[in-house]
Amino acid sequence: MNALDESLSKYNLIHKGKVRNIYDYASDRLLIVTTDRISAFDFVFEDEIPGKGELLTKMSEFWFRKTRHILDNHIIEDSSINVASDIVDRSMLVKKTEVIPIEAIVRGHLSGSAWKSYKDSKEINGKLINKEYQQYDMLNQPIFTPSTKARIGSKDENISIEKMYDIIGKNLADRVISKSLLLYEYAYDYAKKRGIIIADTKFEFGIDSEDNLILIDEVFTPDCSRFWLYDIDKNHIDHNSFDKQFFRDYLLSINWDSQQIVLPANIKNEIMERYKLAYKLITDNVDGL
Repeated sequence: MNALDESLSKYNLIHKGKVRNIYDYASDRLLIVTTDRISAFDFVFEDEIPGKGELLTKMSEFWFRKTRHILDNHIIEDSSINVASDIVDRSMLVKKTEVIPIEAIVRGHLSGSAWKSYKDSKEINGKLINKEYQQYDMLNQPIFTPSTKARIGSKDENISIEKMYDIIGKNLADRVISKSLLLYEYAYDYAKKRGIIIADTKFEFGIDSEDNLILIDEVFTPDCSRFWLYDIDKNHIDHNSFDKQFFRDYLLSINWDSQQIVLPANIKNEIMERYKLAYKLITDNVDGL
């Protein structure tokens, strides 16, 4: 049992995600602890990135509070968390919800898997795109491209909106789509003014005890979003991502074969420096990091 597991042994671990551990804290509450694990290509590495969990927690908390006027979320405010002091800063106390089994992905720029699909077939998630785009171009308007939520070790599957209707129903799906686009558009404008382009992102949603749709898990972090540096004065975007893409590129450069490896210190440091820069620009705060 590692130090994190031992310090939380009084709570029942009900879900171990790629990065987050979720514990049964009370009858109506969960405790989410963000570890220092890192994942790429749906593979979770045992070698951790010190400080990553605390930073992701702080950034999610910032955005959860910032976007509450658009949609409520699962954070329980003004509650002390009964955990060891070295875990508090990576912990969130949240409402229990019925998790919606969809990854809600919004894309504002053409990059990643969407660019590959468009380049190969002029389609994104099965829909024909008539306009001519280059890689990294801003889309005419943000698009919603859902996927399934895969178990650890499995890959998420991109699905059509029609398939999403089949899985969760049209009314709920339309609410998820509408709120996803509103959240993205608000955060995109906010971040751009601070030197960050949020090229794409993903959300997770749940239904609370009063049958309300709420935002859960994490939001607008370097783990769930593609961030680019934006020079406001020159109106120039540096597409050298400072999110997880840097780590994915490193793995490709060493011909990584989907096995556990020891991550070099310079790679760990570079990941954290990029994450810290994103946090500082967006929140104008590096306290405690």
